[in-house]
Amino acid sequence: MKEQEKAPVAPPREELPDEWWYKVYVAVMVTTVVVIVLLWLFSRYFAA
Repeated sequence: MKEQEKAPVAPPREELPDEWWYKVYVAVMVTTVVVIVLLWLFSRYFAA
């Protein structure tokens, strides 16, 4: 019988550099602040 060929093993994935994650964190924080401000303005508009 023929020996079955093994599937090539994928190299381990490298983690993304910290700099990329810092950009993600900053984007999440900025988006959160913008959403809170917009919700606050929205509530003030309808409270009047």
